[in-house]
Amino acid sequence: MRSILITGASRGIGAATALALAQPNTRLTLAARNRDALAAVATQATAAGAECIVAPCDVTDPAQVAATVALAAGSGRLDVVVHSVGGALVAPLEAISLAEWEEHLRTQLTSLFLVAQTAVARMDRGGLLINIASVAARQAFPGWSAYVAAKHGALGFAAAIREELRPRGIRVCSVLPAATDTAIWDAIPGDWSRANMLQPSDVAATIAAIVALPPYVTVEDVTIGHVAGRL
Repeated sequence: MRSILITGASRGIGAATALALAQPNTRLTLAARNRDALAAVATQATAAGAECIVAPCDVTDPAQVAATVALAAGSGRLDVVVHSVGGALVAPLEAISLAEWEEHLRTQLTSLFLVAQTAVARMDRGGLLINIASVAARQAFPGWSAYVAAKHGALGFAAAIREELRPRGIRVCSVLPAATDTAIWDAIPGDWSRANMLQPSDVAATIAAIVALPPYVTVEDVTIGHVAGRL
C-alpha cells in the first residue's frame, strides 16, 4: 500500500490533491488545522477507494509535525509527501510588522523545513517530497515582499536538499502554480480575475502525474500557468 502524507489537505490545492491521489491501495494521511474540513475531504477520498487518516496538525509546531509523520508512516515507510501551505501576507514594506514577517516566514518556509527534515527520515529510495511553491518563487510582485521572500527561500531550500538526498534515491520536486482560484484571494485587496486563474484540480492533476512516474524519474521544478498569462 502506498503511503502518502498531504499537509494543508483541508482546502484548496491540498484538498484537490487528496482527491486526485485517492484510489485503492493508497493510504492518505490528511493534515491541517481544521479537523472538520479534513473529515469532509476524507469522506470523499474514502469513497474513491483510499484509506484515510485525519491528522489535525499545525505544521509550524515541531512536535505536531513529528507526530503526524509518525502516524502517516505507521510501522512502515512514507512514499510521498505533498506539502501545501496557503495564506499570503500582502502589504507595503512599511506596513509589515516584525511579528507579521516572522509569522509568515514560519508558516511558509519553516514549516517546509520541519516537514522535510522529519519526513525524509522515514523515506526509502524512490521516496518523493513535493512542495507547492508559487510563480512568486521566481517572480517579484509589489506589495508581496514577505510572500515572495518565503517562496524564493522555499525554492532554494528544496533545490539544496534535492542534491543532498539524491544519493539516497529520494526525489524533491517544487511545483510553481500561477494564481489559483482558492479562498486565499478572498482576503487580498484588489480586483482579481478568477476566470484567468488555475483551478486547484489543475494543480492537483499535475501533482498526480508526478506521483505516477517511476521511482527513478525526478521532476525537479514545474511551473503551471493559465494561458491568459499574468493577472
